[in-house]
Amino acid sequence: MNKFFDYSANTSFEAGFGRFSVGHMLCLLAAAVLFITSFLLGRSKPALSRTMARVAAYTALGLELGRAALMLSLGVYGRGSLPLHLCTLSVYLCSIYALRPGPLLGQFLYAFTMPGAAFALVFPDWADYPLLHFVSLSSFGLHILLVLCPLLFLACGDIRRDIRLLPGSIVLMLILAVPVLAVNRLLGTNYMFLSWPPSGTPLDLFAHLGRPGYWLGFVPPILGVWLLLYCSQLLPLQKKFRKSSLSKEKTGTKKRQNPS
Repeated sequence: MNKFFDYSANTSFEAGFGRFSVGHMLCLLAAAVLFITSFLLGRSKPALSRTMARVAAYTALGLELGRAALMLSLGVYGRGSLPLHLCTLSVYLCSIYALRPGPLLGQFLYAFTMPGAAFALVFPDWADYPLLHFVSLSSFGLHILLVLCPLLFLACGDIRRDIRLLPGSIVLMLILAVPVLAVNRLLGTNYMFLSWPPSGTPLDLFAHLGRPGYWLGFVPPILGVWLLLYCSQLLPLQKKFRKSSLSKEKTGTKKRQNPS
């Protein structure tokens, strides 16, 4: 079998490109330049941005289906290859949004898909493969497209930051996660990393808590990301809350000063 399409797991760390290696950092730098350039271009040309977002969504779908077909032809498609990771599910969600955009699904792509794919790029679970390998190249490409698609829809205004839709996005995430958790227990898989934390990631710091205790490791990065994504809406809410509190205090002071 051609080594470029060899899906067998590498047992030697030296065989892979390794997390935070020079090759990995260069890939992240190239991705960052692509994201910034595409977003700025999309802001100035909304129609082009919308077209590019749809192309990114359909390209990601084609890449995922092509990769599955290749694995089937090689006889390596197994129970761990089902499209049940968040990013794999997001490939189909992006395509659905490109066909029929909706505010809740758009907010899910913004709050979960985009940061989830970015997290995967920083902590790739395919780092045991060589950089110039089909697994590495297709995985980098797929996750870059999953960041790019919502980013371009955001740039053209189709996706709008709306913290009021965040609870609904969380419910949608739970609707996806509960059956995935059941599949994990049935097949002994680790889809959405709900069975054990991937090594070398922030979740691994919580591994000593066991399952489901290590799920607490999801909370800090998620809250941190949401603070960044929704800071422009949180600040006005904070100012409004402060003004309301000051108004109530002044009203209360005036009432206390009035003679009985």
